[in-house]
Amino acid sequence: MISLGLLLFLVYNHFQFKKEITAPAQQNIREETIQLAKRIDTFLKQSIPIAKALSEDLSNIPFNTSDLAERLKRVLNINPDLIGVGLAYAPFTYDPDVRLFAPYFTRQAGELKRVQIENFLDYTIESYHWYHDPLKEGARWNEPRFSQAAGQKVIEYALPFFQKDPKTGQQQKRGIVFLHYPLSNIFNEIKALRTGKTGYGIILSQKGEILFHPNKEYIDAGQNILTLTQKTGNILLKNIVQHAISGENITLQGKSLLTGSETWANLQYIPTTGWTLAMLYNKEELTKGNQSLRRRLIWIAVLFILFSLSLILMDLSRRETRSISLLWLRALNVSILFMLGIALTWFLATDNVGWKKTERTVILNQNDLNTFKMENIRSALGNRQPLPIYIPTGVFVQSIEFTSANNVILTGYVWQYYNENIPDDLSRGFVLPEAESSKIDRVYRRKEKNGEVIGWYFHVTLRQDFNYTQYPFDQQTVWMRFWHKDFDKNVVLTPALDSYDLIHPERLPGIEEDFVLPGWEVYSSFFNYRFNSYNTDFGIPRYVGQNKFPELYFQIGVKRRFLNPFISNLTPIIVVLLMLFAVLITSSKNSDKVQVLGFNASTTLASSSALFFVVLISHIDLRGSLAANEIFYMEYFYVVTYATILSISINAILFTWDIKIPFIQYRDNLLPKLFYWPVITLTMLLVTLIKFY
Repeated sequence: MISLGLLLFLVYNHFQFKKEITAPAQQNIREETIQLAKRIDTFLKQSIPIAKALSEDLSNIPFNTSDLAERLKRVLNINPDLIGVGLAYAPFTYDPDVRLFAPYFTRQAGELKRVQIENFLDYTIESYHWYHDPLKEGARWNEPRFSQAAGQKVIEYALPFFQKDPKTGQQQKRGIVFLHYPLSNIFNEIKALRTGKTGYGIILSQKGEILFHPNKEYIDAGQNILTLTQKTGNILLKNIVQHAISGENITLQGKSLLTGSETWANLQYIPTTGWTLAMLYNKEELTKGNQSLRRRLIWIAVLFILFSLSLILMDLSRRETRSISLLWLRALNVSILFMLGIALTWFLATDNVGWKKTERTVILNQNDLNTFKMENIRSALGNRQPLPIYIPTGVFVQSIEFTSANNVILTGYVWQYYNENIPDDLSRGFVLPEAESSKIDRVYRRKEKNGEVIGWYFHVTLRQDFNYTQYPFDQQTVWMRFWHKDFDKNVVLTPALDSYDLIHPERLPGIEEDFVLPGWEVYSSFFNYRFNSYNTDFGIPRYVGQNKFPELYFQIGVKRRFLNPFISNLTPIIVVLLMLFAVLITSSKNSDKVQVLGFNASTTLASSSALFFVVLISHIDLRGSLAANEIFYMEYFYVVTYATILSISINAILFTWDIKIPFIQYRDNLLPKLFYWPVITLTMLLVTLIKFY
């Protein structure tokens, strides 16, 4: 009754604890979504008075061509968030001899560039809704589109401007004014929002076009959310569409199309544009890998075993249930119960494997990177050091191969961006200080608008210290540490975040999609910094990297696949234990059984010795392959097997010598046979609980 009561209490407490974890997080992400929607709405509202003032000026003041150009440039100069501003006159309204006139100014590389839109397209064609809809319907936000003039996808606000008809005195529509904002500004706001390790945001337009999604294919293809919903059949996406169309602010639940995990979707309507912002948050993140939750589940399992064991003992307390066949059945029940406990603990151990943010500086988004840069600049100023030079660096790993317990080979690509402000005397390149051997070849060098990008192919052997204490349920981290080639200068390598579609660790940025790593599974990849110190200045006076210098790491989390170690290491142990049990079963003083089975102590000792060497060779081979400095989990199974071999041998001798020990002599050595599997499985269960609690 006590074990049952505690079991029910812990089950109830478990669900309450999960609520305590999830409820605050859900509220926080909801509030962040609301605040982000408000910031986007406020940001876009500033377009309205700018466009309205320009429209009124054009309606009331006759501008010549040069004055018109200056007016448009002034709008761009005093509004740094704008990427472009333009006019599109109706046919023959600017000049009776000119059919179309559409001047447009855009900001490129810090300079204003003029483009005449009519030179490369006839915007009066009916399919160009960005021109016709404002003329028909008045001031409006057009659907975001790719602007050839701006060279990127833009958010567009447009409204008509007028001219007084000299004959009728009435205002007639003369054309449209339109303002462009880079859609990337909104994207950066969404990327900076903390939505957990695998959360992400999407934006839907009024017509259901996907404006932002971590999967760039949906954006580049102008994917419509309705089409995507029909194609994938995703229920969560379907619900998002239904509520987004009606402009509802709501929280939904379902499976994410991107990650396939149980997800919350917080929808927030943006009234200025009619868009819908949806922030999706992985619900499983809050519970997966939570140590407190795992320990509660282990206690529930222990109490369930105790409760079931108490029922079996109560049944054994009745005399009529003490027949040998029933005793064997109860021993089997107890052994299975303990084995279920081991299996459950193994499941919790594997489920606990996952990406966990450590105390080190992990870069998950642009906001994290900006914060790190500002802190680093303040530190440099405080220490009277030169300001750091930041070099964006990207990594793409194509293969990993464990060649020994401490050596791992990695191949792939590294690239760096050097903008035009980087001094020419600064070397181009990087160093992998932990590489035992390396081959790094430059494979490309491209000129960009404001600098250049250089890429290298690498094939390196890294020697690293791995922890095998939980083998075969261990997880390891393979890392690449980067120095700049001129590491004596204050050069800090930074993650090239713009090179990746998604930076969430469990989406494996920088990892080959069809990654092959036999015996292992990659579960995370991310950038982080460690502040390392050295007890030497490498012979360089005033070496800036000697004390707590931020060094860039690219970390890859891998977890071992259990099946291979189970077959290669645990199967021999199970077979040996079964054979030992068979040896124990043959022990008998019954003359008929002895004649058939041929039991004697010397035969038992010989069999035990042979099995001992089988286990010993397997144990030595395993330990040699791992080169571990401590006792790892799997070794305890070997220790239990050694103890079992010794116990079987001692039991045979004592039983044969007829020493008056009731436990051994009772009913022809019955009790050691009955307790064999329960004791072994209980010992393994206790070891497992202690190791993984």
